[in-house]
Amino acid sequence: MNYPVEDNLVPLTQLAANLGFTPAIKENFNEEDYIPIEFLDAKLLYSDTDFQRLINEALIRKAQKFDEQLVRPLYVFQRPNGKYSVADGQHEGIIGILYTIQGGKLKLPCQVRRHPKNYTLEECLAEEAHFFKLLNFRRRNVGKVDKLRADIAIGDEHALGIEEKLIDMGINIQMIGDPDGVSVHGYDKIMEAHEKYGTSNIHRAIYKYQSLQQDAKAPKWNDTDKPLIAGLVGGIAAIYFMINGGGDLGYGEKNYALEYYMDFYLRNVNPTGKKSLMDGAGGWKQDVLIARRIVDKCNTLIENGVITKKDGSFLKQTIGEETLKTAGLGDPSKLDD
Repeated sequence: MNYPVEDNLVPLTQLAANLGFTPAIKENFNEEDYIPIEFLDAKLLYSDTDFQRLINEALIRKAQKFDEQLVRPLYVFQRPNGKYSVADGQHEGIIGILYTIQGGKLKLPCQVRRHPKNYTLEECLAEEAHFFKLLNFRRRNVGKVDKLRADIAIGDEHALGIEEKLIDMGINIQMIGDPDGVSVHGYDKIMEAHEKYGTSNIHRAIYKYQSLQQDAKAPKWNDTDKPLIAGLVGGIAAIYFMINGGGDLGYGEKNYALEYYMDFYLRNVNPTGKKSLMDGAGGWKQDVLIARRIVDKCNTLIENGVITKKDGSFLKQTIGEETLKTAGLGDPSKLDD
């Protein structure tokens, strides 16, 4: 035998004992209480609309195959009308349907709980949502987006409020929000931008971003197959926040110059990669750094006489640090006074 006599395995009983506490209540468990595993055709499984809107398309595309070694039993409720509602495991089921020849005839291992025959639709939904919450909040390393999915599914008011904000912005984060809206990558960054710059400036930033993606004169931006980067959306929204009255930029010649830059010169800037708007602009002030870089480039064109006043005469003043500070775009490298 090549395997050593001793290894690093530790009995779970020992791990439990090492915790050093004894629960006040212990139950006499019967193994017959386990939910037996049944094999059901994938075509017999359903997902409630409250869960359908939470499908993670990116996860399904990334799977690339149905790996039987990784499949765990799906958790399924059978409703009084006989239909099987998947409370957990819908992604695995969809992956199986898409990536196997069997498709809807693929048999999937399922733990099936049966609702009482006298249950109403509302009672079924309540019990399934309660289970969904228990299961998801016991899992370790649940990301913010996954936690948001779970909270939306159980009707958490705060999560539903976030979903409404995403819908108002006309976007979705991994299909959470407006499923027909613009796909954006970066949950924290887009929510921060929404809070700081408002829905209307987010809308304008997204319109500008998408216009550049489709602009033949802006090849550096032409990545229409990818979700919008939330940090870039935030940085552009910060600029429109200034143009639309945020801070003390005013509505005079400097306002005109900044908007002129956005209309005609932003297309020349590399948004990502080396020496780009995003190069080295990470962390919680990413939107500020990007916006400041845009303003710096605008100022350079003003100083060189490329961008002028409306009448074509030389604009003597650039957009200064005090103006940036009043718009919430002060230098992140300096401590607040």
